[in-house]
Amino acid sequence: MNKLSDYAISNHYSQFGEDGILEEIFNRLERHVTLDGWCSEFGAWDGVYLSNTCHLIRNKNYKAVLIEGDNSKVRELNKNFPSNDVIKILRFVTFEGDNSLDSIYAETPIPYNFDFISIDVDGVDYHIFESLQNYKPKIVCIEFNPTIPNSVDYVQPKDMRIKHGNSAKALIRLAHQKGYSLVASTQCNLFFVEGTLSNFVVESEPTLNELNPYGISETIIFSGYDGSILSNKEEILLVWHEVPVPIAEKLQFFPKFMRKFKGDYGFFRNLYFVFYVALKLPRQIVKHRQKAIAKFKREILGLIRFK
Repeated sequence: MNKLSDYAISNHYSQFGEDGILEEIFNRLERHVTLDGWCSEFGAWDGVYLSNTCHLIRNKNYKAVLIEGDNSKVRELNKNFPSNDVIKILRFVTFEGDNSLDSIYAETPIPYNFDFISIDVDGVDYHIFESLQNYKPKIVCIEFNPTIPNSVDYVQPKDMRIKHGNSAKALIRLAHQKGYSLVASTQCNLFFVEGTLSNFVVESEPTLNELNPYGISETIIFSGYDGSILSNKEEILLVWHEVPVPIAEKLQFFPKFMRKFKGDYGFFRNLYFVFYVALKLPRQIVKHRQKAIAKFKREILGLIRFK
């Protein structure tokens, strides 16, 4: 079988060729499985812009549940998809209660094992996927934060207001727990297929490093003997803001004249050090107060002896 990433070139509406990859996954599955012709996406926006389901709806006659929390965008959804076969729902998806995915889907005729779901909410994608319990779509496409190295298992706080994103490794762990296998990846989306069907799509589950070589390159931060914050890279890119931040310049804790080996400080630098740390890290001092008090005592005794 050819690698699924080869089919990203057949892009229709999605951002990085997701709908081209999805089309090939369906081509492989339908030789062995009867597809039901249902898909779902949220927040669906206008249903067209960077959509992973628009190609299915417009060109493959798919029925859909499209969920969007913005009233003006739902009006656009209705204009773009006037058919009753596309169910447009004005709702913000939550983790539980009436606005959970399980509850929303229960209000529609979408099958339990519908064909495809696209999860892209720029933040709590992990928690939304985790909350889906009563439905098990055959294929899941879910966004990950591509700046997080493959080796890191990071799940952002379960808070809709926070927009950190989650690591690919964490999403793969969750998918495995829910009975899915990894089959493909684009620059920021992972594709999972229900475990009993995955052999129809890939010969064996690929590794994350095979699918996402960009994530192998890690940004590592460490400290020097002189208190400098160092890194194996010159800068870190804030991708969504398109701002390259120089690590050595912007991530320093101590001012330049304090970045010296502490044994070489002298009396006045040591005195400045004590008050500087107390002013800069009050929360850390409270959190680790016993260690902080012991450290403070050692520093004061050192100053007395030095003087």
